[in-house]
Amino acid sequence: MADTPRIVGIDLGTTNTLVASVRNRVPKVVPTDRGSLVLPSVVALSAKNDLLVGGVAKDQVVTNPKNTIYGAKRLIGRKYDSKVVRDLKSYFTYDIVEGADGDAAVSLGGRTYSLPEISSFVLTQVKTIAEQFLGGPIQDAVISVPAYYNDNQRHAVKEAGKLAGFDVKRIVNEPTAAALAYGFNRGLDQKVLVYDLGGGTFDVSVLQLTGNVFEVLATGGDTFLGGIDFDNRVIDYVLEAFRKESKIDLSQSPIAMQRIKNASEAAKIDLTLIPNVVVELPYIEERKGKPVDLRVPLSREQLNQLTHDLVDRTFHICDEVLNDRGIQRSSIDEVLLVGGQSRMPLVQQKIQQFFGKPARKGVHPDECVALGAALLGDSLGQIDAVTLIDALSMPIGYALPTGRFRKVIEKNQRIPLVKSFRLPPPLQPGGPFIELDIFQGDSEFIVDNEYLGTVRVPAGAVGRRIDFRLDEECLLKVVVADVGDPREVTLATRDTPDTLKRALAEMMAKKTPIDAREAAEAGGLFSSLKRFLGGKD
Repeated sequence: MADTPRIVGIDLGTTNTLVASVRNRVPKVVPTDRGSLVLPSVVALSAKNDLLVGGVAKDQVVTNPKNTIYGAKRLIGRKYDSKVVRDLKSYFTYDIVEGADGDAAVSLGGRTYSLPEISSFVLTQVKTIAEQFLGGPIQDAVISVPAYYNDNQRHAVKEAGKLAGFDVKRIVNEPTAAALAYGFNRGLDQKVLVYDLGGGTFDVSVLQLTGNVFEVLATGGDTFLGGIDFDNRVIDYVLEAFRKESKIDLSQSPIAMQRIKNASEAAKIDLTLIPNVVVELPYIEERKGKPVDLRVPLSREQLNQLTHDLVDRTFHICDEVLNDRGIQRSSIDEVLLVGGQSRMPLVQQKIQQFFGKPARKGVHPDECVALGAALLGDSLGQIDAVTLIDALSMPIGYALPTGRFRKVIEKNQRIPLVKSFRLPPPLQPGGPFIELDIFQGDSEFIVDNEYLGTVRVPAGAVGRRIDFRLDEECLLKVVVADVGDPREVTLATRDTPDTLKRALAEMMAKKTPIDAREAAEAGGLFSSLKRFLGGKD
C-alpha cells in the first residue's frame, strides 16, 4: 500500500508499551494482538522454555515469578552495584545479576540477559504487531525516553531498538512527545508544564509552544519515582497488616508476594474511582494443614497517608525546575498530566493547589507519548516539520583530581550544542597519556554522579581543544582537536570500576584528601585510586 506508514512512534514504558502511527496527519495507537492498546512490558520464560512477551508473559507472573521479567525500564543503563539497583532488588521476584561491564542484568532460565536485550524482546513484539496491523514492513522508529535519562540509559534504549531490528531515527523525551501530541497543528502560543508520573519514572518539563515550535525551557525529574513506588507502599502495608493479624511473614514467598503485588496494584487503581477497597487473597498460606486467607481493608485516605511523601516529592521537583529558570507558577497556561499514576485523586488535588488551576482534560495520559513520538517521526524530513528545541536535564562534565565534578555543560542548556575547553596539563608531566573521566549528574561530587566513560589521549595533547557535542537526542560525542581534522574520541569504557568508586566514597566520608599531584601524574582520578588500592581494579 502506498500510504503504509514507514515509521512508528513507541512509548517504551515501565508497565506498558504503546506503538502509534500517523496517517493523513492523524496519529493513532496500534492495537495489540489481544485487542488492547497497550502491551505489558513483560518478558518471561515458560515452563517449556518458550520466550513469552506481553500479556501472555504477564499471565504467568504468579505461577512462575522467578522467570518473569517486569520493570526493566528502571534497571536499563544502570550499574549492578549502584545503590538504586540494590534497593530495588528486594521488590523484584526475578534474579538481578551482574552483566557485562558491570551493568545490571537479569537471569532467565539460567542464562544472563542484558537489559537492552530484554527491552528488545518487547520492541520486537511491538514491531510484529505494527507490521501485521499496518500491512507492511516497518524499519524506522522514534522511541521515547524519560527526560531525566542520562547518556548511558539513552544509548541502552537505542541499542534495544537496534537489537529489535529498528533503525531508531530519534530518541525523544517523553514530556516533549506529550506536549507535541497536545499542541501539534493547533496554532497555540502557550507555556505548558508536563507532569509525567508513569510506572517507574517522574519527569517534569516546561515548554513554550508557538505554532509547531516546541521549545523546552526547563526540565527535571527522578528516574526512580513512579507508580511502582506507590505499589510498594501498599504491598508493605498489606504484608505488615497480615503479619500482625496472623503472625505469618509472606515476604519470603515469591508466589505469595506476586499475588500481593497484583492485588495491591489493582487496589490502588480501584481507589482512583471508589473510596474503599478490600485486598482479598484466599489461601495465601497454609498453617497446620489448613488454608489461611488474606483480607486487608484499604481506604483512599489510608493510601494518601501511605504515599503523600511520594506525591510531595514530585512537587518539590516541579519547584526546583521552575526556580532554576525563574519561571512563575502563575505564568503556566496549561498543566498536562501524563502517565497512569497521574490519575490519582491526590495528585490532581495537589495540582490544583500548586498551580491554582486544574490540569488540562482531553490529553490521554497513557497514549499521548506514543502519539507525540509518531507525530515527530512523521514530520522528519518534511518541509513543514515540527521544530523541537530540547534541553539537557543533567549537567555533563569531568572529574577533578580532588573527587569534585567540573561541569562543562549546565543543565537546561538548549540542544543540540557544542561546549569547548582546553585539555589541562597534568601537575607532573611524564606520563604517556592523559585520562579525563566523564560524568553526568547534579552533584558537585563525582561519587554521586553517573560515570559515562574516559577520554584517553596522548600526553602531547595538552592544551588542545576538546568539544563536548550533544545532538538533538541528547547523546554525547567527544571530539579532540588534532593536527589535521578534529577526531571523535570513543570513551575508553562505560564500566564504573566499583572498587574504585567505593574507595572514593570511603575517602570522602573520612574527609581523606586525595593527592591531586599524584592523581594528575597518574593521568586521572581513577588511575590514582588504582594506585591507592595497589593496582586492583
